[in-house]
Amino acid sequence: MSSSIRMSEQEVSGLCVRALRAVGAAQQAARYLTRSVLDAERAGNRAVGLAHLFDYLDAYRDGRIVAGVIPEVTRPAPSCVLADARGGLAQEAFEAAADELFTATRENGMAALWIRGAYTCGELGHYPRRAAERGFTAVACANSPALMSLGGSGGPVLGTNPLAYAVPRPGGPPIVIDQASSQTAYVNVREKAAAGEPIPEGWAVGPDGGPTTDASAAPAGALLPFGGHRGGNVALLAELLATLGGGSFSLDAAPFDHGNDPPGIGVFLLCLDTGALTGEQGRVAAHLERLRAERGVRLPALEPSAVAAELEADTELIRRLRAVAGGGDAWRLQASSAADSARSRLSATRSASA
Repeated sequence: MSSSIRMSEQEVSGLCVRALRAVGAAQQAARYLTRSVLDAERAGNRAVGLAHLFDYLDAYRDGRIVAGVIPEVTRPAPSCVLADARGGLAQEAFEAAADELFTATRENGMAALWIRGAYTCGELGHYPRRAAERGFTAVACANSPALMSLGGSGGPVLGTNPLAYAVPRPGGPPIVIDQASSQTAYVNVREKAAAGEPIPEGWAVGPDGGPTTDASAAPAGALLPFGGHRGGNVALLAELLATLGGGSFSLDAAPFDHGNDPPGIGVFLLCLDTGALTGEQGRVAAHLERLRAERGVRLPALEPSAVAAELEADTELIRRLRAVAGGGDAWRLQASSAADSARSRLSATRSASA
């Protein structure tokens, strides 16, 4: 069982930035990515928090993230903003486009941002959360390299394509809901494989197309959408919206966890100025609070929360981060033999089907 350590957010943030700088990230990119990682940790979405940061560290070292690029932002239509990450971070592309997006939203009542050419989205809830902090209701979706089956396909054709939305909460942090369109996020399957643990039935199929509980076999097959074909429909919608700005389709996106090429995925973010419609900024948040307080609706996103001064982090993750920040290379020995075997089978399966 892993142990944990309590650290100030400032201390964890500084450690993340130093680790990212050690593998070649620019200072600004390191700060933006660190913010999104800590957002995920605070939200309890740890699969795309500190643990996921090591995917970024690997990607910088191997070239899957292009370091030092400056995102290109354009406004092709009054309510449309396009940010090209150019092989870099979606988080940095968002920051480069945010002012333009929020200005367009105030001017038109709604506006949309498309990010293309990005590594991965990380915690998708980060983007609508940032919009909700500015008083907007926001909906986002993104795609990722193909890992999930659709409509009985013999292998992966879509990513785990998440959907997230956020609502401003006057006097408190935004209400944010963020979920993958698969039964579970790929990083959860990878963690099970690394630990030599089984996965629940219904999460994935093996390379033969049949159900599997073997976590190390799942990457050589495909993850499954939540809710059967209905979840697949949601994943396909997320794919189409996210790639309208020119992001790679999931089938064409390079893997995020090995190789040397950026995945080039897309992100879509729709911002709505609800105050322009009703003049009531807090109406939706008040209704959601009524569901919680009067109707017994229990969702983590609806529970009142305060921003803690400290974070509780996994001790082993912190040890590895310190190793990266100190310039060591032992941190790269993170995959177990089970995870390595799964990766080898996945490559073999793709080669055989090519």
